[in-house]
This record gives sequence, C-alpha cells and structure tokens, in this order.
Amino acid sequence: MRNLRRWMWLIAALVIAIIFVGYGYTKHIETAQYYRNSFQQGERAIKAAKYRAAEEHFRNAQKRKANSDIASDYVKQIQQYRAGLQASKQGRYDDAKAAFNEAAGSENGSPILVRRASAKETELGEAMRELKIFQKNYKKARILSSNYEYTASNMKLATILGYGNIDKPYYDEVYRKAVKLEAYNNRILASLGYRTATATDSSSYEKPILPSDETNGPPQSSGPGDQSSINDRPITKEQIKRARRDIASQGIDVAAFRDHDVKEVIQRARNNQMTVKEVAREFK
Repeated sequence: MRNLRRWMWLIAALVIAIIFVGYGYTKHIETAQYYRNSFQQGERAIKAAKYRAAEEHFRNAQKRKANSDIASDYVKQIQQYRAGLQASKQGRYDDAKAAFNEAAGSENGSPILVRRASAKETELGEAMRELKIFQKNYKKARILSSNYEYTASNMKLATILGYGNIDKPYYDEVYRKAVKLEAYNNRILASLGYRTATATDSSSYEKPILPSDETNGPPQSSGPGDQSSINDRPITKEQIKRARRDIASQGIDVAAFRDHDVKEVIQRARNNQMTVKEVAREFK
C-alpha cells in the first residue's frame, strides 16, 4: 500500500513536470512567433516610410526578446533617421547631415534605411554647397541693385531662380528673397521704359520700349527738323540737372537715380512727347 502511494505521487509529479515543460515550450514558441511578427511588421513599416510605427514594432520585439541586439539596433537606427528628418525640416542641416550619417553607418540596422540615409546625406551635402553659392549670389545681387545696376542684379538672381531644384525646402528663404528683389528691380526697369521678364521666362530680362515698339515700323523722317532728329540729340549735363529737379518736384527720391537713369527718363519723355515731370509721375 505504501509503495502504491509512492508510485502515485511519482506519477503525479511527472505529469505536473510535463505540463510545466509543455507550457514553457509553448510560451517560448509564442514569444518567438510574436518577435518574428513584430520584426516583420517593423520592416514593412520602414518600407512604407512609416517610421514612428516601425519604431513601435521593433520596441515590441525588444519587449519579447530583451537580449535582441538586432531589434535594439533597428530602434536606434530609426531614431537617428527620424532625428535627421526633423532637423532637416527645421533647417538645421548640419545636425540633419550628422544624424543621417549615423543611420547610414548602422551595421546591423535596416538595409533600406542605410540606403535612404546615405541618399539623404548626399542630397544635403549638395544642397548645403548650393545654398552657400545662392546666398553669395543674392548678396551680390543686392549690392548691384543698390548701385542702380538692376539688369546686372537680375542676371545674378537668375542663377538662383533658374536652378532646377530651387523648389526644394532647403532654398525656401533665399528663393523668397530673390523673388522679392527681382520684382523690385523689374518695377524700376519698367518705370524707365523697359520690358521686363522673370528669370523663368525665355525672353530677355529687359528691352527698351522704342518708338518702333509703339507702331508698325520705325518713325519716318520728314527732314532735319523732325521729331526723330530731336530725339537723337545728345543729352547735356544741364538737361540732366534740370531733369533731376523736375523728378524731385514730384516727391520722388532723385538720389536713387544715376545720371544714366535720368537720361533714360529724358529720352523716354522725348520719345513719347511728354515732359520729364509727366514721366516721373509714373514712378509713384
């Protein structure tokens, strides 16, 4: 009887042990399956550029397999890549380039993110070089414009506005400034009788409005005393001086006009049989 009880206890212990071993094995299988699923979901999220979701999936994988160096590497790489995107969005391009460099250098991270981070780092490097050139050209264009060299200023701005990738966010600020300066230059040129075009137009930046532009042909000469010969007379220093007074009398800052600009005003007045004051009023 005593032996029977002993055998019953042994059998019961064996059954319990089998149950625990089976439970542990089943739990291990479930954990491994959950880890694989989380990892696969994370990889799909990376492929779809859903980086926040990807990071969550790999964190879940970490929870099920705390000693997984690969999941940890993926999480770190995603964080670096996201930091690069955020820094780039905020205009902190040096920080963004450094973050993308770290993400691209991940040995055990996602191959997709390695390629994307490497491409972003290269793109940023090129953008930063171009941006320095654009900023330098814009500064020169401002100086030219302040010296009343509006055509030369627009030509310098064309290197910015005509750039194929100027719509990239890296160039937003210098692009807005360039557009504003070009519009200012064009207003001045138009007031002096020049046709203007933006940098994206195929036509030239400016073209003087001559009498032949207003008619179907060049003005016809009727003799030595006709209007055409009057228009061709040289403009004297005294006429420039008088014209400056006329322009100033219309409430316009004549100091902004070089002698060449004043001559343009006088010539336009001659061509259109107007007074200098009448032409000057158009500047307001």
